[in-house]
This record gives sequence, structure tokens and C-alpha cells, in this order.
Amino acid sequence: MKNIALIVITMFVLLGCASTPKRPPMNISSFSLFSTFSFGENINKAYYDPLNEIAYAMVSGKQEIYVLKNGKNLNVIGGMGMAANNFQTLADISIASDGGLYALDSSQKNLRKFSADGKLLSTMDLKSTSQAAAFAIGGEQIAYIWDSAASEIISFNLLDGTEQFRFGRFQVQRISHLSANRDFVVAYDQATNISTVFSSMGQLIGIEEGQILYDGYNNAISMTSNGLISKMSPAFLPLSEGYGIVTISRNVLSLVMGTEVRVLRLDYEQVP
Repeated sequence: MKNIALIVITMFVLLGCASTPKRPPMNISSFSLFSTFSFGENINKAYYDPLNEIAYAMVSGKQEIYVLKNGKNLNVIGGMGMAANNFQTLADISIASDGGLYALDSSQKNLRKFSADGKLLSTMDLKSTSQAAAFAIGGEQIAYIWDSAASEIISFNLLDGTEQFRFGRFQVQRISHLSANRDFVVAYDQATNISTVFSSMGQLIGIEEGQILYDGYNNAISMTSNGLISKMSPAFLPLSEGYGIVTISRNVLSLVMGTEVRVLRLDYEQVP
């Protein structure tokens, strides 16, 4: 098994010459629980938008996305139907760096962006996909779409909808959750509890046990049976078993456990 932490450091150095302004290195000092949301049914996946202090929770069986603010129901987006705000097969959700909510409809082969009040802002067709089953929003206006029929991750430009490149074939068989930041794309298979890590350009970096996520400073975070672990610092939070998919938005993690979503803040300290 490859040492992901060492590879991340190497990648960070190599990518430092990119056009994006270099950020100061920051370590995760701790994980802090600051909010818990409860629902009347099991949640498949959730995100918390720290910019607008809004939580989004996906219930794929009902084709719905619950929207909460300050613990109160703000809106429900979706439901079965053919209208612009409805879904035929709600496969996945994510939020962009600007707080915009994206939803993937695998039957209609499109990726839609919504405002928090449920207004449809844009629709991107995914006609070149066979079975879009998961996605992630990376840096530089890039969407990574997992096509389960082709067993490939496809990079799309969010600005004009053009396909850029494909990767992951023969390296990934299933994806339960796809995550991305400016430099990394992680394909997590919940059945095997394995994360496959790629660069943002599609090069295979390594494979590791547990769900791996990367924050904006390229700190690797691992969700294991023992709890949350920062792979770049001593930060650790013990957790009981039973958690589902973990998501990240800016400096916030959202952990699904049945009908509950627990929201954790990443606390940082400057690297000496």
C-alpha cells in the first residue's frame, strides 16, 4: 500500500508552480462538532455550505433534496416528475466553492445547479455518458462524472459543458462517493472501504483503506473504523461505528449516520 501522505507532499510541491495563487500551508489541529441535523428518514448523503450556513441532505428514494438553515426546513428540491425542479433518478449531489448546489439526474443525463430556494440556475447535458452515477466538483470549474457503465471518470468543463478527458478504467470498478479539490480526485468504494486517489489530471496516485478526503490545503483526511484521522498532522477524533458517507465543503465535514447529519469544523494551525 502506498504512502499517500508522502505522495501528497510531493504533488503539492510539483503543483506549486500552477497559475492558482499559492496558499500558506496549514495543518489540521482538531475536528470540532458544531451542529447536528435530524431527519425523519435515512439520508444518503449530505453537505453543509459554510458560506450560507445551509445544509443539504439527499434522499434518493424520494428523489428529494432537503434544505435546512439554522435547523429549520427551508425548502425541498426535487420529487419525481418531469419539471425542471423534479428528478427521474437523483443519483448524487454536491456543492461548489460558491455555495451553489449541484444535482445529478442519471436518467435525464444532466447536471443541474440550483439556488438554496430551489430556483434552477443552469443545466449541463451529459449526452456522452452512458450511466452517470456520481460526480464531484473540482477546482477551475471542473466536474468529474463517474460513468458506471463505461467504468470511467469523465472530466467536464462546467463553463461550456465540453468533455476534456477520461480516466480510471481498469483501476476503479465501483464508486460510492467521488470527491475532488484543485489537485486531487478520490474514488471511494464503500463496499470494500477502499479509496483510489488520482491527480486532477487523471494520473493514478495510490490506493488506501478507508474513505479519503482532501481539504483546500491538500491535507488528507481519513475516515476509518476508529474515527477521523488527519494524515498530515496528529489531529484525531474517535467515532463510533455506523457512519455513512463523509463529505467536505471548505473547512466543514458532514457525516451521515442514519437519520442524522453531524457537522464538524476543521480547525487549523499554521505550519511552522
